[in-house]
Amino acid sequence: MTRARWCREVAVAAIAAAVLQGAAAAAPLVPERVAFDSLDRDPRTGEPVRITGLLFRPDGHDGSRRPAVVALHGCGGMYSALKSKRDELSARHRAMAELLTSEGYVVLFPDSFRPRGHDEICTIENRRRTITQANRRLDAQGALVYLQSRADVAPDRVASLGWSHGASTVLAALNTRQSAVAAWKDRASSPPYFRAGVAFYPGCGDSLRARDGYAVAAPLELFVGGADDWTAPGPCIDLAKKLAAAGEPVAITVYPDTYHGFDGPSAQKQLRLEVPNGVHPGKGVTVASNPAARDDAYARLKVFLRDWLPRPPGPGRDSAAAAAVAD
Repeated sequence: MTRARWCREVAVAAIAAAVLQGAAAAAPLVPERVAFDSLDRDPRTGEPVRITGLLFRPDGHDGSRRPAVVALHGCGGMYSALKSKRDELSARHRAMAELLTSEGYVVLFPDSFRPRGHDEICTIENRRRTITQANRRLDAQGALVYLQSRADVAPDRVASLGWSHGASTVLAALNTRQSAVAAWKDRASSPPYFRAGVAFYPGCGDSLRARDGYAVAAPLELFVGGADDWTAPGPCIDLAKKLAAAGEPVAITVYPDTYHGFDGPSAQKQLRLEVPNGVHPGKGVTVASNPAARDDAYARLKVFLRDWLPRPPGPGRDSAAAAAVAD
């Protein structure tokens, strides 16, 4: 093991020990409701699709420019499934907002669904969906433009992060072989592109089979479940191997005997028969939390973002982990 890798593993271990303590101590977050234009256009009017979202800022924010994360929801949407909380983030998304703001990041959750007339698309067959990865890539890029226009965000330190359908959007948004991504990344006169990307259990098939190939526009970290029967791990493993062999900055962590949604709230394993897609179409998909995998992934996420989104010094950084990363 190299010293750099050893330092990274020490950082992961130190942060993992603090994940639950930090979450328990966090003060309640109150988001700001925002709206911005997607780079996508409404096919009926030709006007930009107006995206709504929730913006979270770190406690004690002093007005300085902070690194930021665009957090992209999965096919279930970003809000709670409970009718009484339909305008509040789901528990998984709320936990991530708390984790990231405690690390000093500004966090934007853009809603790709409600502005287009949907609450969720999990129960719609893939071939019948009208909200595609291309639409959501344009939403993510619109979110990047919006954040870079804000006085409290460092325009050169914005990452993308997503779950499932949103994680596939991260992959689409980082494919520099896609002409719109390459053109943006190569423009010298504009703010830079996404600095990094994180994908939790994405569908990797489209990226693996992309007609023009796949190369990352920024470092990419993948977290997948080895037993996932909704978004199969195999294509992600193959994509990561292919990219690593080409010298691309990609890493993947596969959690054995772990299913889709492993970082969700603790609950019994569910077979969702209403979902028509997955490894075995028409036979349902499995969703189950794995707290050990979640804590490990979140610790690795923190280290990854600290590597690629440098933060200003201040309270909240784990001293042992910080020392290991800096060593």
